[in-house]
Amino acid sequence: MSTGKYVIGVDSGTQGAKVIVVDPAGNIVSEGAAAHEPMIQLSPGWAEQHPEDNWTKFCQACQEAMANLPVPKSELAAIGLTGQRGTTALLDPDGKPIRPLVVWMDTRCMYWAKWIRDNEPESYEKTYKISSVEGWIVKHLTGEFHDCAAYPPAGPGLVTSLTWPDDPAAYETYGMDREKLMDIVLPGTVYGGITRATAEATGLPEGLPVVAGAGDKQCEVLGAGAIGTGEVYVSYGTLACVNTFCYTKQAPVPKGGEYYTMGAAVPGGWNLEASLRGHLMVSWLRDEFAYDAVLEAQKRGVSPEQILNEGAAKVPPGAEALVLFPYWDARTAAPEASGLILGFYDGVHKRAHIFRAILEGIAYGLRTHLDAFARDTGRPVQEATAGGGGSKSDISMQATADIFGVPCKRPHTPETCALGAAISGAVGGGVYSSFEEATKHMTRSERVFEPIPENVELYNAIYEGVFIEIYPALEKVFKRLNEIRALPMFREGADWGKADKRHLEEQ
Repeated sequence: MSTGKYVIGVDSGTQGAKVIVVDPAGNIVSEGAAAHEPMIQLSPGWAEQHPEDNWTKFCQACQEAMANLPVPKSELAAIGLTGQRGTTALLDPDGKPIRPLVVWMDTRCMYWAKWIRDNEPESYEKTYKISSVEGWIVKHLTGEFHDCAAYPPAGPGLVTSLTWPDDPAAYETYGMDREKLMDIVLPGTVYGGITRATAEATGLPEGLPVVAGAGDKQCEVLGAGAIGTGEVYVSYGTLACVNTFCYTKQAPVPKGGEYYTMGAAVPGGWNLEASLRGHLMVSWLRDEFAYDAVLEAQKRGVSPEQILNEGAAKVPPGAEALVLFPYWDARTAAPEASGLILGFYDGVHKRAHIFRAILEGIAYGLRTHLDAFARDTGRPVQEATAGGGGSKSDISMQATADIFGVPCKRPHTPETCALGAAISGAVGGGVYSSFEEATKHMTRSERVFEPIPENVELYNAIYEGVFIEIYPALEKVFKRLNEIRALPMFREGADWGKADKRHLEEQ
């Protein structure tokens, strides 16, 4: 085992690869990044990626991080991995992909192996191993076929044991053969060492230990340091997610389908997770209704979101009773729901009100899941940590504290996902003896937003008296709207594979 103290954390995500090198205190000393090519969408609802591009960008990000490394490579202790969950590769005996990667957002994803076996039997027959993105990268790095138990590819993994089941019927449901699945290990386990060929391709030192680091969201929880009782982590990205970590003998099971459970980045724990459309709604408002803010941002050298935040800062909490229902994609607990903005009145509401209502509406939606977490674990939320691009907004952070009714912390780095992978690397590489010790030393808060009592009272009134009453009151209306939306006149000629985006050069 290396005697180095610096650790590499890798997040091979949907949009690109991010590589950071951190010191024992969790400070980033070097980093690299490379964006993936656009996804392949051959049919509505399908989403695939070129595997060669993913590996090439992984290598580029590693090379950049190694080129900027301020210490000798001998000071590196390990590399921890995480990546996009649910995205799957079919590998031949040499570890080479047989076809494009099936991305997590693909509508075939849950039963994708069965779909491929039925529709591309030649691909399935050639498959030696079915792998997640992390497992495929592990094969590249170490030459071994291994995957992480905390987020194997979509299939019959048992969350209560983090092992593949013994019942053959479970595999038939998913269209898989047991022998085609990787051997899986717990987070913090050393997969093996970097091979000579991979060292040449990535710039990483040969023999460096490669460590399992769980799925991306589980790693974000770890990188935010939110592994204590009553703590939650909020990820304000395109998808807004809320996660809580808990130790219980049995995996908590949602009674109403409000969340799902998987193994945490800390072995022996569980990660409860729920999500809804997040700052995709901010992007929508920016692209469709804020061209002037985009131009102003260009002049000032800032982001359009900063301009929108400045406008929203002039709007009082509660957006003058404008409430956004953020279910732009229906969820299990509200299967018929659609997005809704409620409360326009007497011309008082402007764009800034809508922007603030979006930020507040996302937090309201996430609070419903916190209520479910507390119901099923018996542990009410006591503290929140928020990361992702949306956490840069003070308005969003304060609204989160006020709507949740607990302090909300902003972590010292926005790279919580890659940092979580690095923490796994620090444990597997021997820098720290436990996840608790590593998290204590490698995470901290940049700022804490305390709930403001009068805001908490106002938001409780809106949440309890309006927000949670919307779906029960309008479920039949939502259902009728969905029936109308499905009429041929609305679907003919629609391009469901691409978003209608405004391009600045066309203005």
